[in-house]
Amino acid sequence: MSHQQHSLLYVVATPIGNLEDITFRAVKVLSSVDLVVSEHVRKTRNLLRHYGIKTKVISYREDNASRVTPRIVETLRTGGAVALVAEAGTPGVSDPGRGLVEAALNGGFRVVPVPGASAVVAALSVTGMDDPRFVFEGFLPRRSAKRRKRLEELASDRRSLVLFEAPHRVLDCLRDILTMLGDRRCLVAREMTKLHEDIVKDKVSAFIDRFSKSKPRGEFVIVCEGCGEEPVAAVTEGAMEEVRALVRSGVKKHKAARTVARRYGFKGSDLYAMMMAETRDSRKGDDT
Repeated sequence: MSHQQHSLLYVVATPIGNLEDITFRAVKVLSSVDLVVSEHVRKTRNLLRHYGIKTKVISYREDNASRVTPRIVETLRTGGAVALVAEAGTPGVSDPGRGLVEAALNGGFRVVPVPGASAVVAALSVTGMDDPRFVFEGFLPRRSAKRRKRLEELASDRRSLVLFEAPHRVLDCLRDILTMLGDRRCLVAREMTKLHEDIVKDKVSAFIDRFSKSKPRGEFVIVCEGCGEEPVAAVTEGAMEEVRALVRSGVKKHKAARTVARRYGFKGSDLYAMMMAETRDSRKGDDT
């Protein structure tokens, strides 16, 4: 181990599927540190074995973090070097690694990123969407009511929305996206860089139809386009039809207007006023 590596925590990106998607630097770091800390020990050992690396690997998960963290910090305190890896991809994005990074920083130790594979960036790179801005939400809440509430909060965001989802929840998640965000274009990436990689861009409704007929398998990354910047006149009729549909289903007019307005970036009061004006016009028509 070189002198420059003393008392360092390396945050090392590893492949998200294809074992060849690793940097020369990552291999060098994983070979030379004193300890590798992993969310998924067996998977990490397979990766190290593939590259002939014999560094010791220990488990670091949410359920053992409080017990393991002091041991890792002690390794750093005594001059050791530690590499943190996730199950796949870049640590600290959607895994328990953030706690260890915080502990190392609080202890006054250097934390060094070793960049590489990232499912988020990989999916974004093949969307072809015009606006480069995005918001990463990771996994949405598991319960539909909470998931819909969060999606409602995101409905007027013009940035692309990046989500992770498990195969057994992806269909319900897409249904909630359709309800709360409308039938937007999305890129759905499944098993990226692996043998059965599947990356498709289509409307949310098309994916719902597809996964209703064929059981989803593998881990998913979903990238939905933002709410857009269409002129109000171009989307008003679509918005009003959604309000009408909600009202027909039993939702009160003011709540229906507010829900749809957030989705399109309108003011709820504007849609409500249009709805009431439409109601008044229809009553006048009945009187004539």
